[in-house]
Amino acid sequence: MIALIRSEFRKVFSTKLLLILSLAALGFMQLQIFLLVFLSPPGLEDINRLMDPAFIKIIVASAGSASVFLLILGIVAMSGEYRNQTITSTFLTTPVRWRVIVAKMVTFAILALALSLVLWLIAAITTMLLLGTQDSAPFEWSAAFEILGGTLLGLVLYAILGVAIGSLITSQVAAIIIALVFTFVLEPLISLFFLSVGKWLPGNALNSILQTGSGGPESSASDLLDIPVGVAVLVGYTIVFAVAAAVTTNKRDIT
Repeated sequence: MIALIRSEFRKVFSTKLLLILSLAALGFMQLQIFLLVFLSPPGLEDINRLMDPAFIKIIVASAGSASVFLLILGIVAMSGEYRNQTITSTFLTTPVRWRVIVAKMVTFAILALALSLVLWLIAAITTMLLLGTQDSAPFEWSAAFEILGGTLLGLVLYAILGVAIGSLITSQVAAIIIALVFTFVLEPLISLFFLSVGKWLPGNALNSILQTGSGGPESSASDLLDIPVGVAVLVGYTIVFAVAAAVTTNKRDIT
């Protein structure tokens, strides 16, 4: 297994995909932080939301917005084997196919762990610096550390989910489109009109782990699952998709 993981790392660093998606995640996160700091709408009582320590924590939780990029990273890594027709040689080298799936998941979990830590730190520092230019509550590192664990866990699980989806949907374009449409269209719509259902979906499970609202200026963490429940739900999704990926890959004809 160690040799397989090393091989997966070599594959990752042989292309610019990781760098490109990491920079995209960083840019998207920074944009979200800027918008939250400078363009935040007032709350129900027309007050400055930057005076609310809970809202400042939500700004730092923008690091979680990298989840979609890690999802895509995992999808491309796995479906790319089929797209580039390297999957046959991979499975000939390692006939026990589930070991390849596990090796990829472990590899991208490690990468996601490192990237999420860097993004969290950048998000916290950026938030601290920008709040210094505004009339706001003081930035507290203790509050930022409260969401560190959720950021690390959430992004790691999304990277594993990406590998699983890339294994289940071997068409790279189709897998990416389906993932993006679900993330940015279907899930928000379900959450908007059927919150009792939407809060059990992966994105809102991640939001609960990050202690952020489900969307909208008046949403809050109270709209979502409790943190332990959110963790259990997202872990559950990951396990189900991972097992399904291993089983279907083992039965798939790749000739």
